[in-house]
Amino acid sequence: GELELSDSGMGCCQEHFSESFPASKPVLCRDGKTAVIDALIYNREELLPLIGKAAADCSDEELLLELVLQKGFSVLAQVNGDFAGAIYDETEKSWTLLRDHSGVRPLFYYADNNHFVFSTDMRAIAAVPGLDLAVNEKKLYLRMMGYNDLSLCETEYAHIRCIRPASWTVITQNETGFQFREHIYWTWKQQKIRMGSDREYQQELKHLITDAVKRRLDAFPGLAG
Repeated sequence: GELELSDSGMGCCQEHFSESFPASKPVLCRDGKTAVIDALIYNREELLPLIGKAAADCSDEELLLELVLQKGFSVLAQVNGDFAGAIYDETEKSWTLLRDHSGVRPLFYYADNNHFVFSTDMRAIAAVPGLDLAVNEKKLYLRMMGYNDLSLCETEYAHIRCIRPASWTVITQNETGFQFREHIYWTWKQQKIRMGSDREYQQELKHLITDAVKRRLDAFPGLAG
């Protein structure tokens, strides 16, 4: 039968660099949606006007959920940050798993005819009884032989996969099993910068790196090394 909320569960153990915007609770509920999200957002001030919220009103996790609910999942392309999360839609009886642009936050999942399990840590999935934890021999061989395996979704387990960076995946269930629909919100190299000289390229690269480091340092207080 269809996956019911009573047949499922969600939870998380949050770790934060900063307590400036703590989440009010680990599991977020809003408008028939239940979510667990792990997020560190670097452009809060740019995103808050999109949802009409004051900076002190919400945590990074709550901000990300509010953005998605108000603007749709394509708004993730505008988020500068590291994040992974899952949202259950009680009306649609669907799960949506999402991940940041570069895949800084991992997000794994397992699915067969009877189970759908997800976690940011494969060990949590492997601890669930009744799952097929067969080894992905091809993946393991390539890694042991030192080959550069460019797969973004495969893992060392044959039936545990990883959500693709810069994407969200909608999971539903019917009589044939679980159905997955992947949506890409950002593509590497889609914006090319053309400069007139090597010197200009060097200056632009320095600016981008400096800005990236500053945004991350501003996200949490104290010293960093």
